[in-house]
Amino acid sequence: MSRALRVLLLAVVAGFLVTISSAALADCGVQAEVGEVTETCDFSSGDIEGQKLDYPMAQWSVVQICKDGGRRPDGLCYNPDDCTTAAGVPGTRYTLFRDGENVGTACLAAGEVEKVDDPPPVRDLVIEAFQALDWKPSELTVQPKNGKTLVNLKTNFFTTNTDVSSIPVQLIRARVVVSARPIAYRWNFGDGSSITTSSPGAPYPSLDVSHAYDRTDEVVVSVDTQYGDASFTVNGGPPEAIPSTIWVDGATQDLAIVEALPQLVIR
Repeated sequence: MSRALRVLLLAVVAGFLVTISSAALADCGVQAEVGEVTETCDFSSGDIEGQKLDYPMAQWSVVQICKDGGRRPDGLCYNPDDCTTAAGVPGTRYTLFRDGENVGTACLAAGEVEKVDDPPPVRDLVIEAFQALDWKPSELTVQPKNGKTLVNLKTNFFTTNTDVSSIPVQLIRARVVVSARPIAYRWNFGDGSSITTSSPGAPYPSLDVSHAYDRTDEVVVSVDTQYGDASFTVNGGPPEAIPSTIWVDGATQDLAIVEALPQLVIR
């Protein structure tokens, strides 16, 4: 067995993350010599901030890593394991915990350590969560009813989903309510055509949103809804605008386009 392979096996058994290449990273950011075996860190301070957005309810903490068991009775290191951060600043290696679970190591400078357990800005969390919230789809009404309409005559479409929707979101150290309203509707007529309007349509006889089919067919129709004009409040405070919008697909329904047949009526 070669010397390099023995070193690699020993490192894996010891539980360390190792690399053997000309681009190996030493001390969480310093280039190592060719063939040198080094430990690397899993996270930078920027990575941790990104993780906070992914896990908005988590509690984060770090424990300093000590060389050769050099830890004082109070838990601090008198022989800390030094590293260089991604920004090229001297730092110290830490074990990173999410809700008490070890998720890896991080190289952090002194000013970055104090920020680990700070929650990310609520605004960042809300904007990140906006797309994932359960905005309700619009219910589509088609006239004539009963799933049938006539060829070459206008079929009327509308929805009653026009009001502001509010969704409560419990974030770490904050009670948030996110609100948005329908600002646009995309009408899918099932024959390859569609239109987008700011109008939700209206019941017959308005024909505000209508479509005439030029041949008999069986189609599937729906209306998608764009939510926007959004805002959020924190712990009952004043609303703050959210720049995001989101399209929500509507449920589909079948529609038969039929031809009116003349009937002889004897009077």
